[in-house]
Amino acid sequence: MRILVITNYYPPVELGGWEQLTCNVVTKLQEHDHQVEVLTSNYQKDQILNSEPHIHRTLHLESYDHEEYHPNYTFLHRHQERENIETLTQLVNSFDPDIVYINGMWNLPYSLVNIAEELSPGRVVYYIASYWPTEIDAHTAYWASPAESYWRQVPKSILASLVKKTFISSTPRNQLEFKLVLCVSAFVQDYMVEEVGVSKERTRVVHNGIELELFNADPVSTEIENLRLLYAGRLSPDKGVHTILESLGILKTTQPDLAIELSIYGSGTPDYQKQLEQMVTTYHLEGCVRFEGFVPREEMPEVFAAHNVLIFPSIWAEPLARIIQEAMACGLVVIGTATGGTREILHDGENGLIFEAGDAQMLAEKILQIYDDEKLRTRLAKAGRRTVKEEYSLDCMVEEIEKSFTQILEERKYSIE
Repeated sequence: MRILVITNYYPPVELGGWEQLTCNVVTKLQEHDHQVEVLTSNYQKDQILNSEPHIHRTLHLESYDHEEYHPNYTFLHRHQERENIETLTQLVNSFDPDIVYINGMWNLPYSLVNIAEELSPGRVVYYIASYWPTEIDAHTAYWASPAESYWRQVPKSILASLVKKTFISSTPRNQLEFKLVLCVSAFVQDYMVEEVGVSKERTRVVHNGIELELFNADPVSTEIENLRLLYAGRLSPDKGVHTILESLGILKTTQPDLAIELSIYGSGTPDYQKQLEQMVTTYHLEGCVRFEGFVPREEMPEVFAAHNVLIFPSIWAEPLARIIQEAMACGLVVIGTATGGTREILHDGENGLIFEAGDAQMLAEKILQIYDDEKLRTRLAKAGRRTVKEEYSLDCMVEEIEKSFTQILEERKYSIE
């Protein structure tokens, strides 16, 4: 089967776990003797020195700066959009894919998807693990927002009216066919049906998965002297890392003799990281909190092996976080919020513990519960490992994706006959 994968970023260019998962899936498909070509953005293309015969880093993003949009992106928009369409058209004509697999559209123009459906009618399959079908594009978002300074608000408002008519030409989402949509969770499936308007018959839940052979490290002993907590992920307010520090501040005051350590792995918004560092000082947590920065994913099993508990404090409605699967597979107890699709993997008292998003007091109580009860730690850790092994392997995910591709091709063959 010839498969064209369209995605916004692709390793070694990574913003998070999604790019890694995309690469994992592509590798598995190639191992199963499929021919796979990847069409992705030219973001940081100059930093890649190795030859990549099946990867095309040619697409223009809407915004190359992920922290701050620059108005000049707007004025390049239409020209770059035409180049994107030309690139896709040429690749489809030369490769002649059986399936076009849309696997990450944030920060790419929606016109690209529309053209993909025109070039490969009935053969475009989506994997949705975000909310891009209802999110506005970067250009519109910038011009719709007020100016930062008061004296610029009126000029920007006047210019925005002209810009929207002249330069911005995003494809409306409701014009997309969405022939088949694979959803990372039932939560995302409900979103596609209720918010995007896709009929449920055109959707299917395909949970993401992990490489069980990689994430199989034995955890530290459940007989603890120090309870070693771990946060790993992006540092931004929607991830709720501040809630962990608030909870440790509570425990520091009420239970000063507790032997608890917290390691924070990841990077993100500089202002937010400064806020977290200040909280460590305010709550007198200097001796038990460490900021470890970003580490490559292949080093994470070693990180997991040095900890007892993963804290997952997300406030945002997570589609389905892979970090939970990885931690469970390595035998950590997960204490997390049940936002978005997380409730589909994390079950309170069965394979982990749940607290309300933003509720530092409740999190402190859950941490204390795990600290005091070795039998509970052991039971939840074993149940978590079993959950991932039985339901969230990468092999199972790819098998479901392949079944979906076959279904599309069989339906198309039948309709033609």
